[in-house]
Amino acid sequence: MRSIHQLAAISILTLHLSIGVSAQKSEIRKPGELTFKPTTLRSGNESIAGELGRLTVLENHQKPDGRVIELAFVRLKSTSDHPGPPVVYLEGGPGGDPIASAADPGYFQAFSRLREVGDVILLDQRGVGQSQPQLVWRAFDPLPHDIFESPEAMLKSMMERSRKAAAYWREKGAELSAYNTQQSADDVDDLRKALGAEKIRLFCFSYGTHLGLTVINRHGANIESAICIGSVGPDHMRKLPSTYDRQIRQLTPLIAADPTVGAQVPDFEALVKRVFKQLESNPVAVKIINRRTGKPIELKVGKFGVQWITFIDIGDGSDIPVFPALYATLERGDTRILAQFVEKRFNQLDPGINPMMLIMRLASGATAERDRRIAGEAEHGVLGNVMNFPFPEIGEAWGRPDLGDDFRKPIHSNVPTLFISGSLDSNAPPFQADEIRRTFKKSVHLMIPNAGHEDMLINSDVQKLAIDFFRGKDISKMKLSLPVPTFLSIPPPVAVR
Repeated sequence: MRSIHQLAAISILTLHLSIGVSAQKSEIRKPGELTFKPTTLRSGNESIAGELGRLTVLENHQKPDGRVIELAFVRLKSTSDHPGPPVVYLEGGPGGDPIASAADPGYFQAFSRLREVGDVILLDQRGVGQSQPQLVWRAFDPLPHDIFESPEAMLKSMMERSRKAAAYWREKGAELSAYNTQQSADDVDDLRKALGAEKIRLFCFSYGTHLGLTVINRHGANIESAICIGSVGPDHMRKLPSTYDRQIRQLTPLIAADPTVGAQVPDFEALVKRVFKQLESNPVAVKIINRRTGKPIELKVGKFGVQWITFIDIGDGSDIPVFPALYATLERGDTRILAQFVEKRFNQLDPGINPMMLIMRLASGATAERDRRIAGEAEHGVLGNVMNFPFPEIGEAWGRPDLGDDFRKPIHSNVPTLFISGSLDSNAPPFQADEIRRTFKKSVHLMIPNAGHEDMLINSDVQKLAIDFFRGKDISKMKLSLPVPTFLSIPPPVAVR
């Protein structure tokens, strides 16, 4: 599982706080300055020679005389004798680091194969990875041990950290509201111009599709074609609770039919509801290792905590197989599997705050109509409204940045666009791609049965399809599918001694 692509997981990828020095260095530079130096991407025993580029851009594109920041990217030269426009990869999150992601074998293979059609550009978006400033904030106080017990406990902790992080970065001179999707889209066009490319292609994943669609909306004349995997439209950044009800319902018959767990979990949806009812009045104690100290700690986990963990991972193909066992063991009071999920998430949250992720999501926001729909669905949704936690409440600490409803309007475009969705992807469900492409005159939507959020980009058949699409081939009648998940067996009860 790659947690950096989960839109609600507040993970700190790195915490090198040399940012103040880097920001001062970039402030003496001018927008448009571009430098390169050799670099190498590695994954296991494989490697690709490339160039690490650094481009200076305005922190706020509406302020020509304002502060500048630096974008980092890796350029991989095309293997084609006749390459087309460069392929710019836009990572998910928000907050994902594509240069670091290249170490993953599936991502490495995707980036390597895309060189068949043109140069491949892996862009660390503003505030992320090797771009400067790297917008992170280290927390020195540990998280409270009740953080997974209730939304109030988690929000209190996140609010305190957010206020400190916001104050820290404002003191450094950062214009925090400029770290939004619209400004980032203008960065992408600045990169195109700096590379001397008349047009570029976009290859986008998860939140990267939200950014890519904004690039199309603002700079569509400069986009040759685009691929969106796991699509998130202009008004999709706040999620519908009904999406997760649907996910649980569609997993229920798959689990019931599974030869390993079906007899023990004949009705997964009913099991989930029973466990939540238990947890409402009886939170469980979970022992984990705090990686900051290396010592064991005990956390309280209530209904909210299990709902939150479920939302994050139930759309991920590598974690879906674990859920029947997770809930079956929880019903009998066994927290061994839950502890694995809690330990991972606690240790992602504990180091600090990722302001870029928070500000980007706050600025994209939601229309009033969507917020009303979310509130109505959350009243009866199995997971409540945890899929939108801690938004919009956390906005109080960040000045409530909002790009407005003009930003969230449907995008009308002639850019040839391939949308790829997975039937088991609850993070970016297929119906979102259908909504987006209503106003795209040249689009194709490929829905892959049994694919979760993380299954598509790393799939070799999907990669071949992407190359064919960028070459201009008609892929409208192509069909792909993945096997039905094989669910993890349910461990026997712990023997009582």
